[in-house]
Amino acid sequence: MDEPTNHLDVQAKEALKSALMDFAGTVLLVSHEEAFYREWAQRVISVEK
Repeated sequence: MDEPTNHLDVQAKEALKSALMDFAGTVLLVSHEEAFYREWAQRVISVEK
């Protein structure tokens, strides 16, 4: 997922976060919004310039 929270309101972000937390598979996510994924991500790889 590439920046899945772009253009989402607070309710939609929470719904997406809940769905991803319940998802049993692997998620590859690109995001600048650390607060969105830090709660549920098991592994984070940070790429810097």
